Amino acid sequence: MSACLLPVTMPAAGSSLLSMFDEENCIQISGLQHLAFCKRQWGLIHIDQEWEENQLTAEGRNLHERVDEGYQEFRKGLRQYSGLYVKSLKFGINGRTDLIEAIKSDDGACNKIQMLGLEGRWSLYPVEFKRGKPKSYDADYIQLCAQALCLEEMTGTEKNSGAVFYWQIRKRTEVEFDTRLREKTISLIMLAHELLEKGLVPPPEYAQHCRSCSLLEVCMPKKLNQSRLISYRQELLG
Repeated sequence: MSACLLPVTMPAAGSSLLSMFDEENCIQISGLQHLAFCKRQWGLIHIDQEWEENQLTAEGRNLHERVDEGYQEFRKGLRQYSGLYVKSLKFGINGRTDLIEAIKSDDGACNKIQMLGLEGRWSLYPVEFKRGKPKSYDADYIQLCAQALCLEEMTGTEKNSGAVFYWQIRKRTEVEFDTRLREKTISLIMLAHELLEKGLVPPPEYAQHCRSCSLLEVCMPKKLNQSRLISYRQELLG
């Protein structure tokens, strides 16, 4: 059900578009997975403030409630922190992480991670929890990469990888924050800001994955006709 949208132009390095945000107009990191899954779903939730729960969303919410309780666990060479608030004013995003692992190494330069009170050779490794299994598209990886962008801005050090833990298969999937994933993530972030600024909810396009969406009855992808898509394109073009 991916809506037809104009391509998003990536801001040039040093552009004012990447330094204009404050906390009041930040978008939620968790919403990026909705945008990657379906642009209309994201618009219904984050612009029209619509929400309906089904079994899948309830199971996901219960899992994250357990993860986000704010526990800390310290072991030799490893620190684990859940429910940490992260933000990037450069990209205008914020949210809470499921888990951040601080891993100590014998190699590399010493650094100071003020947000965690750590000093020494520590690297941060974000971990996102999902109820299902790996998807055929990048929605989960984009959400994780956005967390890494926040951590990089907050600590001043590059984050190369993280992981998504899938509850259904009880296994982590390693995610590399390569150029392709970073560009895709930033492009979606900029698109979200554009849609919010214009107040546009993309029109529906029915597809197979619509059947698992909790907003199916609100969206009505089969009932709304092609004229909505034409009108939307005209609005986006201004």
